[in-house]
Amino acid sequence: MSQKPGRPKAVFTQGSTMRHVIIMTSTAAIGMMAIFFVDAVTLFYVSQLQDPAQTAAVGRASYVVGFVIALAVGLMIGSSVLIARSLGEGKTKKAKSYAGSALVGVAVLGAIFSVVLLLSTNWFLARLDAQGEALDHARRYLYIILPVMPFLTVGMVSMGILRAHGAARQSMYITLIGGLLTATLDPIFIFVFGLEVTGAAIVSAIARISFATYGLYLVVLVNKMAILGTLEQIKSDLADMAKLAVPAMFTNLAAPVGAFLIAQKISEFGDAAIAGQAVVDRLIPLAFGVIFALSGAVGPIIGQNAGARLMPRARQTLIDGIIFNTAYVALAWGALFLGRNWIISIYAATGNMALMIDLFTTIAAGAFLFNGVIFVTNAAFNNLGKPLWATGFNWLRQTLGVVPFIWLGAEWGGLTGLSWGILAGSVPFALIALWAAFALIRSQTSAGSEPITART
Repeated sequence: MSQKPGRPKAVFTQGSTMRHVIIMTSTAAIGMMAIFFVDAVTLFYVSQLQDPAQTAAVGRASYVVGFVIALAVGLMIGSSVLIARSLGEGKTKKAKSYAGSALVGVAVLGAIFSVVLLLSTNWFLARLDAQGEALDHARRYLYIILPVMPFLTVGMVSMGILRAHGAARQSMYITLIGGLLTATLDPIFIFVFGLEVTGAAIVSAIARISFATYGLYLVVLVNKMAILGTLEQIKSDLADMAKLAVPAMFTNLAAPVGAFLIAQKISEFGDAAIAGQAVVDRLIPLAFGVIFALSGAVGPIIGQNAGARLMPRARQTLIDGIIFNTAYVALAWGALFLGRNWIISIYAATGNMALMIDLFTTIAAGAFLFNGVIFVTNAAFNNLGKPLWATGFNWLRQTLGVVPFIWLGAEWGGLTGLSWGILAGSVPFALIALWAAFALIRSQTSAGSEPITART
């Protein structure tokens, strides 16, 4: 599984950009989807208990866990951008130094963030209107999951390091291990041991530990892509990464904030509606994991070409990403629509739980035509020295593009109107972000050999 001898370090500066986009996105998507497959399988088995309180508990807990995942994705982006750019500039040793420092940094920050969320668990669950048994189940689930989340952050950064080097297939293997463990162990812990939602949490914890273990094995031992410098070197590397990673973290935190705001509104319609949204939140990464992966996959391609000052290739990569997004979302949305009744049946959904699944597959899924555009433009902003632009567009989308739209929609047509609001709110900010990304590439193309640095 190691790289082939003689393989060019800056692999994305040659060949078809669309081919790079397809290969990197598809392999990254399998890995990304495997992360969320863990949660989807868990929710499926919990739903078979036919206890809305336990199903809703897993759903509510996921909104809290989403903040840690957003942190990890931000650090993954910040480190992979600098690693890809260093490889594009021919600075292999510097790329390894960034990788080693990133692994240390994400472990420490992941631990700190997990502690903060543990201390805030009751506050979050209260905002989601968790009561009675649903509150007890969600609290217990989080008390098991949150302490091991730093392992997930290390695994995700390992994936980013591998992708920055073009080792997309190995990156995919990391999460496949966790997915296989979950599919195997969940029925044993939930049903055979009779631990129900507690067993599901234990299995999820085991899967997350496996991400870190195998990720470090591939990065450190197999490919030797990381070196650990002195404390001063680590501080210096982390300072460089912070210029991209901090904005990227804030950028990615917008998504769980938006999901939390939507869930908060849906909770007004009861546990069944929240249980339905929990299913939707598992369908999203499984159906659109390719689109989630698109930003992380396109980023190293833009980064290497920008580092080599091949700006026309960077622009073409952006165009190819938009084309890929449109084609894929149309296909996935169609598949969801055709399979909506089957999905409802396998989750044994009724009432508002079934309604939420139906509304997503028929209406709200269309928002990813525009969400995907924001993901792709984020990659351009992060790799062309404007990470705060990505932060701004994401937060605008997940606040101004969520709150007024879902509130007005819910007032107009209940859960149906809320779903239309999710779709409508995705349109304006995506179009503005697309215009800004092309304008940025035009300005840097005319700037010639000016170095790209993180700036606002």
